[in-house]
Amino acid sequence: MMKIKIFTALIFISGLTFFNGQKLEFKDKNLEKAVLENFDLNKDGLMDASEAEMVTNLFLVEKGIRSADDLSFFKNVKMVMLDDNAISNIALKNMDKLELFSCTGCKVTSFTAENLKNLASLYVDNNLLESVSLKGTPRMDQLTLSLNQLKTIDVTQLKNLRKLNVEHNKIQKIDISENPILQTLNVGGNAMKEIDIKKGLKTDVTIFGAE
Repeated sequence: MMKIKIFTALIFISGLTFFNGQKLEFKDKNLEKAVLENFDLNKDGLMDASEAEMVTNLFLVEKGIRSADDLSFFKNVKMVMLDDNAISNIALKNMDKLELFSCTGCKVTSFTAENLKNLASLYVDNNLLESVSLKGTPRMDQLTLSLNQLKTIDVTQLKNLRKLNVEHNKIQKIDISENPILQTLNVGGNAMKEIDIKKGLKTDVTIFGAE
């Protein structure tokens, strides 16, 4: 009986070790290399789940990264800087702790954010954006989408938005009537007149760049 108990205990401990030390399989090897340089705590040349969970900030500027899919491994990350990489499509989902995300100058054509309940600042400027979808981002405070190829943008769900920059796109009209605390809107370079901006009852917003 004692042997059985010891054997069972060893199996249980081994299972815990496997779970806590589960190695992550990265899609983008350049992203993996970048995070290993700073967060491979046990210096085994591999990133495991427990190490990834300890990461709160990711500075991944100009690292030759081509996919952002592996960011889902970092459940507790609060800030991600991906500027100056080459990532055509970005889809972020269920990253509960994420507060700031920046991907400036990455040649992004499509960006989707879903169920990012703490995301407050988003910078996806100077890209090739043709579509943006923001769902479940209730704390969005500052949104910068300038220097892209957007023809439309829906911000009606962003009730806490204070600063919106969409200058130098192809947008012809925009609705800010559902953004009660919006303070500034930059639409320069869109051939947009102030009459094309639906403000509703909101009259205290400062608008830059409207013809």
